[in-house]
Amino acid sequence: MTTDERFEAYKTNGFTVFEKVFAEPQMHLWREKHRQLSAENNGQTWFGNTLELAPDLMWPAVTHPTILEFVEKVMGPFVQLDNLTLAAFSSIEPEKGKGRVSGWHRDRWAHVPYTDAYHRPNAINAISYLQDLTDAFGPLRVIVGSHRTPLTMADAARAKPHSDETLIHMKAGDVVITHNGLVHSGTPNTSGQLRYFFSIYYNLTWLKHTDHHSGPHTQKLLAEAKAANNHQQMRLLGVDEQLQPRCNSGFLCADEERWEEWAAADRGAILRLGAKL
Repeated sequence: MTTDERFEAYKTNGFTVFEKVFAEPQMHLWREKHRQLSAENNGQTWFGNTLELAPDLMWPAVTHPTILEFVEKVMGPFVQLDNLTLAAFSSIEPEKGKGRVSGWHRDRWAHVPYTDAYHRPNAINAISYLQDLTDAFGPLRVIVGSHRTPLTMADAARAKPHSDETLIHMKAGDVVITHNGLVHSGTPNTSGQLRYFFSIYYNLTWLKHTDHHSGPHTQKLLAEAKAANNHQQMRLLGVDEQLQPRCNSGFLCADEERWEEWAAADRGAILRLGAKL
């Protein structure tokens, strides 16, 4: 699909899958980093603020051009890193996982839709699994179009399969980009091995970010972005120098047309600095 075709499908479905974004050598390093962090933290399996913990390993993923190009297509040039998560889910006995889902939910900064109109998401999750999602490892479950429907569930239903669900058996290194209003769930892991999960969660720059972005490694990345006049990367780390004028533009031009104009200006700023140097 072209980017425009993918965007139209995303508006309808609430998600899109990019295949083979990350290669096995990269995923191997993430799995090794998880094992190291777990050993250093009494067996902990869920890690946030991982950009600060491993900047050289994580920053290329956060700034991956395939991901960022599409995320800015969806959200405009207002993309901030909310949180970066590296996690692993332990395996359970097959009988205990039978007929269960991990827990239906919408993501952070979402709301229950009140009309069937498409609205730009407040946040986007770019998720990769570091192994194939076989039935044993547990496929991703989505309710297609639920970012545009006032779907609610009783507590008792949130751990059960849904009549409208679609199962997605992603391959290792694929990236699914979800609208934060999409109702989705994982599936219990019964593989006998860890089920690795890597999440790059982006939100709009005027929202708070979950990761603190204040550590020395992350601040070094921010300083490098400022030196390069790279506003896209500065925004990722919580500094949006164009926020005030762009959030008070008058809003009488088509959003996507205006977003491309602003993104082009950001690219031009890098080139102009390079020409001066």
